[in-house]
Parts: sequence; C-alpha cells; structure tokens
Amino acid sequence: MVRTLHCGKSTINFNLCLDNKVAGFTHRGPTSGELIYLLVKNGKKTYCGARFVLAEETDEKPWEDADRYVVSFSVNNIEFCEFFDVSFLKKYGGEYWPLKYLQGAKNFDEAAALALDNEFNKHKRSSRPITEDKSANDTDDIDNNEDSISVTKEEEKKIEKEVPEEKLNIMGTFQTINFKNESDSFRGLERLVTDNFFDLFPKYKKENTILISKNRLFRTHQMNESVAGVSAIPDALLITFREDRATPINISLVEYECYGEGKLSASLRSKYMNSHIIPQLMQFASSFSIITDQQTRENTISDWIDKIISETSNDELSEKVDSWIRRLKPEIKEREIISIFEKKLREAFKSSVRVLLIIDELSSEQKETIKNIISSFKLESSADIQFDSSVVKLVQKINLINENFEFGLTAQ
Repeated sequence: MVRTLHCGKSTINFNLCLDNKVAGFTHRGPTSGELIYLLVKNGKKTYCGARFVLAEETDEKPWEDADRYVVSFSVNNIEFCEFFDVSFLKKYGGEYWPLKYLQGAKNFDEAAALALDNEFNKHKRSSRPITEDKSANDTDDIDNNEDSISVTKEEEKKIEKEVPEEKLNIMGTFQTINFKNESDSFRGLERLVTDNFFDLFPKYKKENTILISKNRLFRTHQMNESVAGVSAIPDALLITFREDRATPINISLVEYECYGEGKLSASLRSKYMNSHIIPQLMQFASSFSIITDQQTRENTISDWIDKIISETSNDELSEKVDSWIRRLKPEIKEREIISIFEKKLREAFKSSVRVLLIIDELSSEQKETIKNIISSFKLESSADIQFDSSVVKLVQKINLINENFEFGLTAQ
C-alpha cells in the first residue's frame, strides 16, 4: 500500500521524521511494510521530499506536538528527492484530490501510486534535500489545516461519491463506564489492562517486550520515605528491547491509577492527583536519579536486576532474552548471555528509565505538568528520566452495526 504523510507547513516535523527515522500518524490505518511519501507545504503548494517504508510500531514521538499522534512507526529504506509539487495528483483524484490523497494518510489507488512513483524517480537524489527549520506557526498566511476543503451541504453528497473513503463508517456505538477501581479482580483497571496489554498497546511487540506485573516485587531502597502513605513500589516493570538504540534495553516503571467509582467529583480527583499520584511518580524517578545517594541507587539497581533475572528464568522468557542478546552479539557463547543481559540492564537503569502512568483520566495540562516534573530528574548518564502516559477507558457495547468498519462512537 502507498500513502502520504503530510507535515503541514512544519519543516521541523519533516526533519524530525528523517532525523529520528520515525513516522507519526494522527489515526490508525497505516501498517508495517507500507510505502510512505513525506510531504511538507511551502506557500500554497505541497511538496514531496522523501519516502520510506514503515517498520514496527514504536513509542518514540520526537515532535513537540507528540500527543496528536496516536500511532508511530520506525522507518526503513529512506530515499530522498528534490522537492516536487504534488498537485499533479489532481489528474487522478479530481476536484477533491487533497481529500483523497493528502488528508488522513489514505491508501492510494494504483494509477496515482504509479504516477507518484514515476515523479519521485525523476527527482530522486542521493542526499537529503536542504530545508530551513520552520514550525507550523512561523507563517500566518496559511490556515494550519492547509489542505482542508470547506464544503457546503450541497457538496457533501458529491464528495461522498467521489471520495467515499472520506466518510467515517461506524462499526458500533459504545457507552463509557467507570472501572470499579484499580485492583478489582473483574472490573479493575490494572487487571483488565494487564490481561489485554499487547492488544491494547500494539506499539509494544510481544517478542521485544517483557512485562513483569507482580505487585510489590520491585521495592526501591529509599533512605527516607519522603511522603507518608506514598509507595516507592511500582505496580509493574516493563522491559523493552530495540537493537538499533545506543542503549538497547529500556526500563519503564509502570504505575496503574484509577479514579473509578470512588472518586467521581473533580475536586476529589484533583486532590488525589496532587497528593498521591504525582508524589508517587516523583518517588519512582528520584530512586534512579543522581539526587539519590549513589550507594542507595546501586542497591536498588542490583536488587532489581536480580529479580528481573529470576523472573525471566522460565523457558518462554529466557528464550526471549537469549534472542535479544544474540541479536546484539551473534557470536556470543551460551554461558555469557546472562552476564551480558545483566550488563545491559545496568546500562538501562543508568541511562534509559521511564515512568509510565496508565490511568482512566488525565488532561493534557496534567500530562505536561508531570512530564516537566519527571524530566527534571537526571540519570547518572545525564539523560532525563522520561515520562509517558496512557488513558484507558472502559466501554460497553450499545449496538454493533458492522464489524467490517473501524470506527466507533462512545457516549460518556
């Protein structure tokens, strides 16, 4: 399949895609293996400057407006070209060609895909085209939604006929309901997320991820409990592997939080966020930060590594660990695998730690606040401790309309 990825008029986002070899989309649809043409707008025209193939889903989102992107992929086989105007696609898409080809990363028809391939090959170059970094807000002569088309009611039917993929077909309707709480065996957020983790978060490939979800297993060695009633024990540990990273293993301290049925008012939720959730996340971050005594940090790291090695000693997980290390060192001897794994874990605790909050409600302002707080904690390598979050809602089916469609409507 062939699609375009439009960076609007932000050459900064265009360059970040290529610098970091990632592609972010504002909705699901694109999948691994698809060919993507990278676009950017200058003046009134949209230009293509590169293309690549989508690889695996990733949690990397280097853009300033990262929250816009619901899915992100690493990319392979990057090719460059002299910037060329893509308006020739009007010949294939008709009057509403921007809706058909530029908005929403829709799949191209065969004729348009072939024409775009031919045009790219005419302008192909071996090196990356030079762009001046410019954000989407640096010029005010173009609407931010630069390739959108405002239509009248009379034109809607015409567009639906010419660009049927523009219409969102609904698979079903759903009622948003509350989790009972965090820990309930049947309607608890933690249990439901853990049981459905890899279906809920497909950016974590099962073969490259280990989720250790034993409660109270990973206790930090704090010299002093800084806040009464705030635990220094994350709910789970998420270990991810990517061989193309300088630090191939990443450690995520996972905290499940749920307002559920017990904290329905805004005031209760705000108080709980400020008095419990944020202090707890800070406690996690400080445990591996240079603000904590080095010996205390080392005690926590050594203890956690021992527990990780113990928890991954069963056949399934030991085979997964073996495959990771062999991908890093194909010629490694069997007896060396555990020592290399231990070494890579230690490197991760000193240079690649993230705090991951999974919660049933979180505003963008709260997320930004927590992100700023957590990133102020520095690891031994001087890297920031990262913060990420996912808001998980529980919904109940109202009516299933057509299982072949991909969109749903929820009522809250």
